[in-house]
Amino acid sequence: MKTIRKEEKLYIQTFREIRSYIIRNNLKPGDLLPTEQEMSQMLGVSRNVIREAIKSMELMGMVQACAGRGTVVQEFSLDFVFQNVLFFNVAGQDVPVMEMFGIRKMLELSYMRQAFRAIEEENIVLLRDCIQRMHESGGSFEAFATADRDFHMTLFRPLGNSVLNSLMEAIWAVDEGFELEKKSPHLMQSIAKHEAIVAALEEYDYRAFARAMEWHFTTGKYSDSDSFEEK
Repeated sequence: MKTIRKEEKLYIQTFREIRSYIIRNNLKPGDLLPTEQEMSQMLGVSRNVIREAIKSMELMGMVQACAGRGTVVQEFSLDFVFQNVLFFNVAGQDVPVMEMFGIRKMLELSYMRQAFRAIEEENIVLLRDCIQRMHESGGSFEAFATADRDFHMTLFRPLGNSVLNSLMEAIWAVDEGFELEKKSPHLMQSIAKHEAIVAALEEYDYRAFARAMEWHFTTGKYSDSDSFEEK
């Protein structure tokens, strides 16, 4: 490891140096990092700074401090990274959340042709099941939101794009707690849009599918107004 330059924030550069150490030494999930004392000596910083850097790495899901063992390298997870990044950047802020909805809209519309080509009969059966669960949610926002999320994840999962899947999961994680009182009264109105998407897939009609996808994103939380009404 290199010696930390004193003019930089110690825990940030320490974070970077420990990360570089993991890469340079080809450490795998389950491998142990050097002890706090060893890293303190290698980097020339206090053990408190080492602990602060390790805590930051734990928040990112990169390592885990295990009592009696030390600090263990974790398996890399985009889901963990995206969800933490989005949570800390948009929590409690309306504008970033609405911008995030716009990103999801552009992602789904950009990938919809590929999704249409990749979808199979078994996926369509799962989509129908999601719609049935929406009908049976009984006004429960949590039940409806879970079915809604599963619908869209099922639609794009056949692409096998792990980055897209992780980013969409992270957006849904933020969406779940946003403006519940405004969204809840309009949930059931959105079912018709999902029905149109599945009907087009069953007919293998891309034009109808594209129209249904675009309709889905024209109103509700994807519109520019303050209303979450579905039309």
